[in-house]
Parts: sequence; structure tokens; C-alpha cells
Amino acid sequence: MVQSAVGPKMLDSFSPEHLNFTISQVLLNLLLSFALAFLAATLYRRTHTGPSSMQSFYVTLLVVPVVVCMIMMAIGSNVALSLGLVGALSIIRFRTVIKDTRDMSFLFLMIGIGLCCGSGGYALAIVGTVFVCGVLLVVSWSSSGRPASAEYILVFREQTGRGAEDAMADLSWRKLHGVSDLGPDEGCEYTYRVRLGKGLRPETLISRLRNAEGVSQTALISPETSLVI
Repeated sequence: MVQSAVGPKMLDSFSPEHLNFTISQVLLNLLLSFALAFLAATLYRRTHTGPSSMQSFYVTLLVVPVVVCMIMMAIGSNVALSLGLVGALSIIRFRTVIKDTRDMSFLFLMIGIGLCCGSGGYALAIVGTVFVCGVLLVVSWSSSGRPASAEYILVFREQTGRGAEDAMADLSWRKLHGVSDLGPDEGCEYTYRVRLGKGLRPETLISRLRNAEGVSQTALISPETSLVI
């Protein structure tokens, strides 16, 4: 008896009148959103080398458009359902820090793909994805060969002498951000924001500071990498 009561209701929920989409349209929307997501995520994987280039983020880029597409098809033209969905999603808090702003552009692109495919805007989804991917590809090619970050954070400890001053002579710019007293006969710990001069490599600066008199525990940190001695 329970099966006979539940069965028709479950079948009715998959009817075209209830979904406002036929089964073939649902499959087309989901497959197209995944195909365009795969294209954009592959471009992200091939061109992005920052710290956020992780397998988990790549998988997220593939899944987000499909999920957004499902939500768009479920909402349809139901205003009450859309408002309820906004209220439900407002309780979600994302604590993952996106370190590269370019990752955010890919994430917004994925959301746009899901919105377009879920609402049936196939032409907009395809043309928009190709256009945005082309722009990102051109930007990636034009910026290839340039240093990823012009600024570094330099931290070192110095007891006596001017060894660090001589080692930092080739820096194009530096700004002292903090000095910590380490106690009697321990010297101080210095924190600088620096820019490397032309032809000066991070490894060279670290080597000079390591060999400087009275300097120890040197660290050169950038958003992309860190060198610690």
C-alpha cells in the first residue's frame, strides 16, 4: 500500500510538467555544463601555477557548474523557491582562502556556465565560455616569463655589525616593517618588504645574507614560494 502511494508521486516529480524540462533537456543541460566546465578547468590547469593550483580546486571547478545548473532547473520560474534557496545558502560559510584573484575569475566563470546552461541559454554559455577562455589564455601568454611577484618579505636575525646592510645593497626598494628585540646578546629580528634589483636572484640574496657577519635564520618569502635558510 505504501509503495503504491509513494510510487506515483515520485514518478510525477520527474514528469515534464513538474520539471519544466524534458528528460532529454535535463541531460543536455548537465552534459553541456560539464563539457564547458572541463574546457575552462583544463585551461586553468595548463596556465595556472600559483599556490592555489590544487587537484581539489580543479575538481571544484568541474562540479560547480553542474550543481548550479541543477539548481537553476529546480528553481525555474518559482520565485518562492528561489527566495527560500537564497535564505538556505546564506547560512553557508566558506573558510577556504583563495590566494590568487585569478582563481576567483575562473570560479565566477563556472557559476556563469551553470546559470546559462540551467536556464537554457546554450548559445550564451558556449560563446561566453570560449570568449572568456580566450581572454584568459591571451593574458596568460602575455604575462609568461615575467616574475610572479615583484615583492618579497625578508626576515632575518642580526647581532652586530652592518653585514645585512651590505648584503641588501642591490635591492631596488626596501621598507622596514618591524624589529623585535630577542634579548641580551641575541640581537634583533628584522622584517622588511623588499624588491629585488635587476639581475638579483632570490637565491643570491639569501646566500649573501647567510654569509654576512652576525646574520642568521634568514627567510625570503613570496606569495608563490619561500626560501628558508
